[in-house]
Amino acid sequence: MSEALLSDAELRALAHARLTFKRPRAALPGGHLTARVGVSLEFADIRPYQPGDDFRLIDWAIYARHHRLVTKVYSREVEAPLYLLVDASRSMGQGRPGKLRFSARLAGALAFVAFRGQDRFGVYPFRDRPLDGPAPRRGRAALVNAFRTLSNLPPEGITDLNASLVSWAEAHPEPGMCVVVSDFLCPTGYREGLLALRHGRHAVTAVQVLAPDDLDPPRLGEARLVDVETRRGRSLILAQGAWRAYREALHRWNERLSTTCLELGIAYFLFRSEASPVEAALTAVAGWGR
Repeated sequence: MSEALLSDAELRALAHARLTFKRPRAALPGGHLTARVGVSLEFADIRPYQPGDDFRLIDWAIYARHHRLVTKVYSREVEAPLYLLVDASRSMGQGRPGKLRFSARLAGALAFVAFRGQDRFGVYPFRDRPLDGPAPRRGRAALVNAFRTLSNLPPEGITDLNASLVSWAEAHPEPGMCVVVSDFLCPTGYREGLLALRHGRHAVTAVQVLAPDDLDPPRLGEARLVDVETRRGRSLILAQGAWRAYREALHRWNERLSTTCLELGIAYFLFRSEASPVEAALTAVAGWGR
């Protein structure tokens, strides 16, 4: 990956985007709105008065009109770090364009948006286990380090989403926004790992990246299929029936992933590796704000 991770034109396209997390869960002063109770910048709602509420938060105007005690609820700005978890296993090197190249550029785009918003962020590659990564930081040095990591990330080893995400969640207790970028084509599954992130009180986004050949494989006739991670192979004839069965199986797999994310309260996006990573990043950022 000798070429620049993102071009100047792509960085300019990202310059005005801002991270807006729907339910950030951190507790430090900072730049994102959360539904915590407390006197702060912005009125959010009212709720019935409860014993122990601060009398200064009672809406006396409503009491005068309706003889009903209600408490004003305010939103407080808090900081939520952005965690970028990128699958760097061997299968991510497959496809044209390669899935890992797209994933690295997408993660770089999101890191740049966090940098522009003065948010903390960090990049955490994983394979069958998470690789070492620094604590989330803000600033230009953190961005340079993130781009360097993403630009020199080789696709190696096997994938174990469950083991990697569980291990990562145990090592990173500070809640934030976790973006998991992977093809999610892992035979051991992914639910346990995603659930560990949610139990860690992270807001989670699952970004599935698939290459054109994943979605629409060529009809080759007689062929030998090889698992690029385990190196196991199988000879078969890719007739029309086998091609159709593969497409249907992939559709079911992706539907299960989408349904699992919905059940766990996780945002889900599917991007093709030939798409623009900048447009993908802007789509994700816009989705977080809804």
